[in-house]
Amino acid sequence: MSMLDEIDKFMVKTDTSLNYRTINLGGKYLYLEGIKSVISFGISEMDFQMKKTKLVVEGENLKIKYLDKNTCVIEGNIRSVGEK
Repeated sequence: MSMLDEIDKFMVKTDTSLNYRTINLGGKYLYLEGIKSVISFGISEMDFQMKKTKLVVEGENLKIKYLDKNTCVIEGNIRSVGEK
């Protein structure tokens, strides 16, 4: 079982249509789960294709610290994470 599955046990789910999960750790690290592909990445914006939506991460000095087939860890000054 993943760390996010454990956290989900304690949280009230309000939107079951999401096919991805995110954890923002103090605006310095962002964990993404459910990535289909990386659309683009740069130091101020990164775009990810999720199953049903595009996710945009905006900030400063963004770096991909870890990436595998469906998860990613981004480091930097993360200002926002949103769907497009």
